[in-house]
Amino acid sequence: MPRANYEPIHRIDTQRKIVALTFDDGPDPVYTPLILETLHQYGVPATFFVLGSQVDKYPKVIQWIKKAGHEIGNHGYFHHDLNKLTEQEIYDDIKRSEQSILRTTGLLTQYYRPPGGVMSPNVMNAVQTSGYDIIHWSVDPRDWSLRRTASVIANSVKKHVTFGDIILFHDGGLNQKQTLKALRELIIDLRQKGYKFVTVSQLLDNGKVKK
Repeated sequence: MPRANYEPIHRIDTQRKIVALTFDDGPDPVYTPLILETLHQYGVPATFFVLGSQVDKYPKVIQWIKKAGHEIGNHGYFHHDLNKLTEQEIYDDIKRSEQSILRTTGLLTQYYRPPGGVMSPNVMNAVQTSGYDIIHWSVDPRDWSLRRTASVIANSVKKHVTFGDIILFHDGGLNQKQTLKALRELIIDLRQKGYKFVTVSQLLDNGKVKK
């Protein structure tokens, strides 16, 4: 069922120890495959919010994401500053990315994450017109920052994570070597604490949406 006003979804309210790992700005030709190998090693599903421009550059990588059983979301075609775009330009960017993903994977995406998490009236209207649910996050370890080491990234998540969270990581950008190390540490630690990893869809099926 569509949610009124298309408010962004940050997490869910649940008594189950479940969290969703999400990755933005890929697919990246180097680090996305390494992240996929790590997720496969530990049997962890994730949701990748991909840029259509990267999908067109690296179709084999997004096909690998799909083949590995992960969920794919729409992050727009270019990583625009949405505050500078008109409603029509945002809509066109979403749809262009949608077509790239559909053409390359055969999948029609249902979740959109605006670059930078921007939520302006133009974004809200464009997303509503395009028919997507907006997925934000509740835990952001700022793994893109070159100042943050793997241990800082991992500890930032461990300190704040709770049941039903959506965790933001990046598989495209500048600091993915640290993200990769942090990911391994985090998976092991949260598993030891009894957490289960799920996709965004699986998360939304397991509790009440928190906005």
